[in-house]
Amino acid sequence: MAVKLLILILLVRENTSEHCDVQSEESNKRCFVKQTLATLPHSPNQLAVDKLTNTLYFSFDAGQGEYLPAALQLDTKRLTVLKGVKDAFAMASDEENGEVYFGGSHGIYRYNPTLRTLKRLLVKNLDIWWLVLKKRLYFIRFPSLKAYFYANRSVNGVYKLNNYTVNQFVFDSEDNIFFINGSGLFGIKNNDTSPILLRDYPRFLGMAIDNSSHVYLCSENSIYVISRIVQKVKKIVSVAGVLGICFDRDNNLIYSDSHELVRLMPVFSKN
Repeated sequence: MAVKLLILILLVRENTSEHCDVQSEESNKRCFVKQTLATLPHSPNQLAVDKLTNTLYFSFDAGQGEYLPAALQLDTKRLTVLKGVKDAFAMASDEENGEVYFGGSHGIYRYNPTLRTLKRLLVKNLDIWWLVLKKRLYFIRFPSLKAYFYANRSVNGVYKLNNYTVNQFVFDSEDNIFFINGSGLFGIKNNDTSPILLRDYPRFLGMAIDNSSHVYLCSENSIYVISRIVQKVKKIVSVAGVLGICFDRDNNLIYSDSHELVRLMPVFSKN
């Protein structure tokens, strides 16, 4: 009961052409309505969506020193707090196999929502900071902030990132790597091994790939996208307090701040 009281699902508003909560900073000046999906005492900064079922996975600090995982079905607004995972700080969705991975101070768990099975990977001494699915399972270990991948029940370093501390990283559709750390945003082309500094300001807090494999980033007050051709970082909207981002099945952007999970829904003009 105490866990259920920590989360309050709010009714979302219908999109109307008369209302605009957020306006894009691109040339099209697109408008968005904020839909508050959940109010939390301590919102997460890592989010994942299972696009097959349109389910948002996130975690929250229930006051016990560990992050509890939860699933919000975005179509029905049904919320489920998942049991059995000890510390779910990081998470990633594997759409090909219909599974979700959780990582934290007790290692990595693999969850199958259809079968409702939960299994911890047989790798010891793992404290997980970040998870990525790209043909195989990648992760960042804490506190070293070094990048690794898991294959054949063994842990191996990501050689292109071996010499760098990495707060988060993602792959685009061409297997280019983008990562952030205290020095800024970097990119490594698929056929290269040397990172290129793309931007050293602002301080980026989160990364995500949309449904078209565009790379998005968030800072404390804005959300950005990396253009593919010249790899230019462009601000798309100004939103205060953003901690993490992801995208739903329809490519709508979802973000977390210190106390809410919010989805930006486009406003379509009647004209």
